[in-house]
Amino acid sequence: MSLIDRLREALTQPSVLPLLEGDLPEERALASVPAAVLVGITDRPDPGVILTVRREHMRTHAGQVAFPGGRIDPGENSVEAALREAWEELGLDPGRPRSWGRSILTAPSRAMS
Repeated sequence: MSLIDRLREALTQPSVLPLLEGDLPEERALASVPAAVLVGITDRPDPGVILTVRREHMRTHAGQVAFPGGRIDPGENSVEAALREAWEELGLDPGRPRSWGRSILTAPSRAMS
């Protein structure tokens, strides 16, 4: 079974493990902001994951290595937002990636590290 097939199958299953204390350490008092990221996996014999480094002048998470992504704009769904952000951050043509699953994590005003 290919990596894509295994991931597609895993994304169809409900999460069996709860988040652990410390998985989401940065709580904020502000209201949650809907956001999305692209977990881009290259289709090669030796697959890789697409990451970006946030610029040092960014207001939040400056200098962090991250999946491309950001806020969901009004009228967008999470896939559209992730593809738009990947275009803005990496120049990745939104028509190139194949969406074969999605996972939703709801964490009000929290950043994953």
